[in-house]
Amino acid sequence: MLWMINCVDVPNSAPIRAAHRDAHLTHLDAHADHLVMAGPLQNDARTSSIGSLLVVEFPDRDSVVAFAQGDPFNRAGVFASVTICPFRRTLPLDA
Repeated sequence: MLWMINCVDVPNSAPIRAAHRDAHLTHLDAHADHLVMAGPLQNDARTSSIGSLLVVEFPDRDSVVAFAQGDPFNRAGVFASVTICPFRRTLPLDA
């Protein structure tokens, strides 16, 4: 089952992000078999990150919640909010 994880950063998160980026990437690498896509959300000027968006595949909500809670960015307080929703892919048709 696909899930969308939308994370919104706290204001002025850049120093916290920088301090925990390597651990965050290690966490994602450890779960690479569950990642469909992932990346930072950026401000309109593309000068700073304002959140993260992930599409992941896990069998149930408990598994995806555990994954999100284990993210070093989440544990370090980078995110003001984390929203998890089931996701149904419809396009592109050939994927």
